[in-house]
Amino acid sequence: MTVRTLPTSLENRLELDLARGTSDLPTLPRGVTEALRLARTPGLDFDELAHFAADDPPLAARIISAVNSVSYARAGMTKIASVRQAAVRLGTQATRDVLYQVAYTSIFIDTPCFREHVEATFQHGARAARCARLLARNLHLDPDISFLAALLHDIGRARCWKLLARRREAAAALDLAARAVDNLHTVAGEELAIAWRLPDGVVEGCRWHHAPAGRTYALLVAVADVVARLDEENDAEETARAYLLSGGIPENRVDDLIARAAQEAGGLETA
Repeated sequence: MTVRTLPTSLENRLELDLARGTSDLPTLPRGVTEALRLARTPGLDFDELAHFAADDPPLAARIISAVNSVSYARAGMTKIASVRQAAVRLGTQATRDVLYQVAYTSIFIDTPCFREHVEATFQHGARAARCARLLARNLHLDPDISFLAALLHDIGRARCWKLLARRREAAAALDLAARAVDNLHTVAGEELAIAWRLPDGVVEGCRWHHAPAGRTYALLVAVADVVARLDEENDAEETARAYLLSGGIPENRVDDLIARAAQEAGGLETA
């Protein structure tokens, strides 16, 4: 009898935790706020970035690690140890990508109980974000907002896992906890995006990526979400096709766009 009522009980407890308002919301640390500001500044100033990174060793390490990764370092290239030189080699857009991802990973780093689930959420968001930037050009949407919306579209999952980490019964009933997260993550993510005063497109993507009808950024995020799961779900490609057709993409361009977006998902390394 207890097992039969547990799903409702656990989900209800998480729902109550979320309904307490935004008291549980993590505030954005100064370093994360600054990283997001730099990422969204037109014409990213590499000197300013280097100055900021000098006081933030994890950020500096992430940028340098990215530029020396197989995605960006060609055979025979000298390894780089300077943030400014790393940013120059990466280029403005790839450096922005790193800044966004550093901001994401810094927020929920202290959830050891469900760290694997939080990390999986981040990895998926990073793949979806790469898809979203390519898709944005075809849907005539802002590429930076699109990238951020897709990167953060499942951040409500991370928030839910962080709340569930406070409850012993969640670790003992992982399948039920995952079901509760599935059901509540969109509302949890919307509240988080609003609290952080993120662009409306990001808020929309967090809340409506599973029901995007009539919402431009939610539709883009929905496509990026399923394209980033092509290797995991058998019907993901058909779902992506249906979304793109509903968004006005001509049928003769849909398959090529999905293929290019899927290739883009393997872009910047996130490890």
